[in-house]
Amino acid sequence: MGKTLLYIGAGILFLFGLGLVVLGGFYAIGSTAPTGSQSWLTFGLGFGCVGVLFLAGGAGLVYAGIRGQKTEVVQQVTMKVDLPGDTKISQVTCRNCGGALKPENIKMVAGAPMVECPFCGTTYQLTEEPKW
Repeated sequence: MGKTLLYIGAGILFLFGLGLVVLGGFYAIGSTAPTGSQSWLTFGLGFGCVGVLFLAGGAGLVYAGIRGQKTEVVQQVTMKVDLPGDTKISQVTCRNCGGALKPENIKMVAGAPMVECPFCGTTYQLTEEPKW
C-alpha cells in the first residue's frame, strides 16, 4: 500500500509540474506577441521554474520508491554430521571444575569451538581426545 501511494503522489507531481511548464511556455510565447506584455515573460519563467521543481519532486519520489524495493536476503546454513554407528554421546564437562556444559556454552570463534564455563568462568578451546 505504501509504494502505491508513493507512485500515485509521484504521478500527481509529474502532471502538475508538466502543466506548470506548459503554462509557463504559453506565457513566454504570449509575451512575444504584438499585443503581449513583457510582464508575461516573468510569469512564464516563474511558472516554468516551479513546474521543473514539481517534476524533480516527482522524480525524487519515483527514485525513493525504487530504492526502497531492496529485499534482505537471509542465508540459512545447515550443517549435517555423519557419525559412525558405534558413536556414544556423553556429557561434556568443564575440564577445570567438572561442571556440566550445555550447547549454549560452546561457541565457534574463528573456526574453533570455544567453551565458556558458566560455573567457574574458564574459557578454553574444546579439543577432542584420542579414542585409543
